[in-house]
Amino acid sequence: MFLYEYEGKALFQSMGIPIPAGKIADNIEDALKVAEEIGYPVVLKPQITGGRRGRAGAIRFIDNPKELEKNFKELINLSLYGKKVEKILIEKKVSIKHEYYISFLLDFSMARPIMIFSSEGGIEIEEIAAKYPQKMVTLHIDPEEGLQPYMVYEALNNVGIIGKKATKFVSIAMRLWNAFSKYDLILAEINPLAETTDGELLALDARVIADDNAEFRQEYIREFKARRGGIESIEYKAREKGISFVIVDEKGEIGVIGNGAGLTMATVDVLKLLGGKPANFLDIGGGARADRVLAAIQTLLTVKTLKKIFINIFGGITRCDEVARGIVEAIEKLNLRIPLIVRLTGTLEEEGRKILESAGIKAYTKMLEGAKKAVEG
Repeated sequence: MFLYEYEGKALFQSMGIPIPAGKIADNIEDALKVAEEIGYPVVLKPQITGGRRGRAGAIRFIDNPKELEKNFKELINLSLYGKKVEKILIEKKVSIKHEYYISFLLDFSMARPIMIFSSEGGIEIEEIAAKYPQKMVTLHIDPEEGLQPYMVYEALNNVGIIGKKATKFVSIAMRLWNAFSKYDLILAEINPLAETTDGELLALDARVIADDNAEFRQEYIREFKARRGGIESIEYKAREKGISFVIVDEKGEIGVIGNGAGLTMATVDVLKLLGGKPANFLDIGGGARADRVLAAIQTLLTVKTLKKIFINIFGGITRCDEVARGIVEAIEKLNLRIPLIVRLTGTLEEEGRKILESAGIKAYTKMLEGAKKAVEG
């Protein structure tokens, strides 16, 4: 799960990592109040689950209310790298003396976490590695021992940070490590970690990926998902109904429902190969009854770009008659108006086919045949 910057900073702040004063806003009235509260100049930072906002010209420095109003209106609802901006973080602008980089992430090949530190920050880590390899250090951490302060001191010494200055960075590193460990993170990155003209260290950005597998023990993951709007909220609500649902293309036109992760992923791939635009991955799972099929179609209808739905079922423990009943129920209860293309084969196939035929729906036997119909119409 990719966290928004403001969500990541909330985790960092809970572990004592200093961040600039700021608040989130989704309308101009609140934005003006935040700016007045923290004082100009401020920075407007659109919230998307990704980086490169500065390169897109989306990070704006603001000196007065007039500038804020103009720039806020330009940024809100803007699409950045295919993601719609629905919230903007308004932060106090700080005076920067130098920028650094620090992160913790999981090295899956080594089966252990690593710390990366660079005495140059503010750009992507790949660029830092290419331009300033001598200023970057990588430290592999034994999961049993964990990170110890002496390890950080040694790493900092390798890039020329020593003495009292090193102590400040060790403090930040240990707090970031604690956040990484406590919150079951896959990535915890501060870039830039800014040294201000006052000698303070501040996390000016937060790039964080949480491990979805830890959701059962990490309440914050459930809270963040529950209160997010848009697509992510839809995905979370679907999971509560026992449905695995992920948007794969926000402009997709073909809704996809399958049973089993492998079949559903294959369905998405086949539709793409045929020139279609699948919108999602939706797996109703094994043994799904009519009510879950109804819930799946109901979930898909929240995606406003859909022009048709392709349901691809290979019945094993999933009964074709139950799927068919769910489809017919959805047509009746949801006033379904977009075309449905159904491929149905397997357990109780004939029974399911008759139920669909009684509702005027043809059921294809072969996946490729149904996929072509979904793409070509």
